[in-house]
Amino acid sequence: MAAKEPKSKQFFRLYTAAQSRIYAFLLSLVHNHSDAEDLLQETASILWENFDQFDRTKSFSAWAIGIARNKAFDFLKSKKASRPLFNEQFYRDISRIAEQESESAPERLKALRQCMKKMSPSNQKLINLRFEQGVGVKQISQATGHSADAIYKRISRIYSALENCISRSLVSRGQI
Repeated sequence: MAAKEPKSKQFFRLYTAAQSRIYAFLLSLVHNHSDAEDLLQETASILWENFDQFDRTKSFSAWAIGIARNKAFDFLKSKKASRPLFNEQFYRDISRIAEQESESAPERLKALRQCMKKMSPSNQKLINLRFEQGVGVKQISQATGHSADAIYKRISRIYSALENCISRSLVSRGQI
């Protein structure tokens, strides 16, 4: 981080890099896109208001997820009618893991991109349809003429191959 970089640019750069992880974390807690988006906006406001207190030697993502967790817990407590699926300790454990994982996310993403390039074009297309475009397995099976079970099995094999490739890549770079 450049010492001369204005505070607003530092914040914008760090927040932009962490925003999708924060949103995914919030969505995993509240299970509603609209609520997660509202909480993301509230979290961004708190992050900006408290940015002077952020220790620049630490992970911005971990700090941001900690604040997002607190906002989500407050939100879940305020919604008495719809109780959370799990107890608060479970969510605390998940948020601790998310904070730890946010540290290694850039390296894992880089490895994922490299591993995706090694896949066959048909596997790349399947992963793109399912996870990037959000097409359902039933729709994919209808479009391809394969059973939904076959699509699930293929995705599972691709996922396992990607996990193995990512692990090998991170180990070879000394990041695990």
